Parts: sequence; C-alpha cells; structure tokens
Amino acid sequence: MKKIPLSFLVLVLLFVSCKKETETVTFDFGYNYFPDDSGTYVIYKVDSVLYNNFDPLNLKRTSSHYLKEIITEQFIDNLGRRAKKVERYVTDSLNHSWVPHNVWYIVKNTTNAERVEDNIRYIKVTFPVSVGNIWRGNKYNELNHFPYTDLKFTATNFDWNYEVKQVNQNYTFGSIITDSTMTVLQVNDSSNVQKVYSVEKYAKNIGMVYKELWRLDAQLVNNQTYENNAVFGFILKQYAVEYGRE
Repeated sequence: MKKIPLSFLVLVLLFVSCKKETETVTFDFGYNYFPDDSGTYVIYKVDSVLYNNFDPLNLKRTSSHYLKEIITEQFIDNLGRRAKKVERYVTDSLNHSWVPHNVWYIVKNTTNAERVEDNIRYIKVTFPVSVGNIWRGNKYNELNHFPYTDLKFTATNFDWNYEVKQVNQNYTFGSIITDSTMTVLQVNDSSNVQKVYSVEKYAKNIGMVYKELWRLDAQLVNNQTYENNAVFGFILKQYAVEYGRE
C-alpha cells in the first residue's frame, strides 16, 4: 500500500480549514418584514367603534370599510432621502370601485423603516429585528397627534416605547396564512379612566397584516369593561385580507 506523504496531508488540512473560515455566514436582519417593492399592495378590512357622549343618541357607533395600500413611485423626500409613495384607496365593499383617499410614504434604510402618515413621521420597525428591541417610535411626532385622529396628547404620554414582543410567529386571518410574523407592541397603558393600547403585526414579504388601536375614556367601577362603558374615544382593528403585485 502506497503511503501518503505527511506534508500532503498537512496541506489538505490547511485547505479545508481555510475554506471553512472563508464561508459566508448569512444573517437575517428582518428587512423583509417591511417590504418596499413598487407595485406591491395589501388590502385591509378596517373595523372601528366610535364613542361620543356629546351625542347621547349615537353614543356608540360601529363602521367597516376596506383600505388598499399600493407602493408606487420613488422620490426624494424633504430630508434628502430615497422614499416611496404609498397610495391609499377606500371602498365600502370589495364589489365596488376603489376611491382615492390619500398618499403617505415610506422610507427604509439599513437601521429602520418609517412611515410618514398625514405629514407625521413614525419609526415603525428597527433592524436587525429581534425580540426585546425597544425604540421611540413617535419621537418625530412634534404635534403629538394621536394616529388617525385630531386628538392631541402631551409629550410625556405620547412618547411611546415600541417593543418587539414576538418574531417568526404563526398568523392566520382568512386567506392570509404565514409562519413568519413579528409583533410590535407600541403602547399598553390602561387605568380605570383611560385605555391607550396599540399593537401592529408584520409578516415577512407582506408587511403589516394586523393593527389594533384603542383610545378610550371612561369611569370604570366593579370590573366594568371599556367596550361597554366608554364615553369617548375609539377602537380600530385593521386586518389584511389580500396582498399581491399589480
């Protein structure tokens, strides 16, 4: 049997060792939780409950509609950053035509993803995505406007600390089925006189698939619930029902 020279074996071992050291290790930063490809869209069902004790005959009103968000053209925003428009349409039924509603925009870079909603900038996600990540999502909201309303907060109780609570979780609603969902808790502040709660869920390669937002006033006693005893404010729930590319 022919012997293999020791020097040859050493060279082979060195080659294998070097090859292992130069292998590329991929790391998932979670960028696809917040996709920004032009032409992609998500359709949502939006359910809301409004409370207003200034109108006793309509103290509690419910409504539903559908919202379509389409990522369209790229442009440079007023801070000199590359941004993309999000064109938004509404309808009361998926059998009816979409009506133009407004235009927001998004900015995504290597460290975070922002949405500018009605000229107010929010930091929606930070990268890399990891359970326990905390950031000041509303820090650019100098007007202290509560999202989607004319309600105003003081700076101290609107400076929410967003936190990633879960990643790679299962989520199902209608035809939306995914095993890669991230949950961002934006605020959870409740007492016997006020409930403020906001959470969003993002799915890989889809974007936001669920949103829940509460802002209610009440005077609760004896374990009463806000849903039945609120006197002012709203509850909003937004569910993704379809997504794709146009």
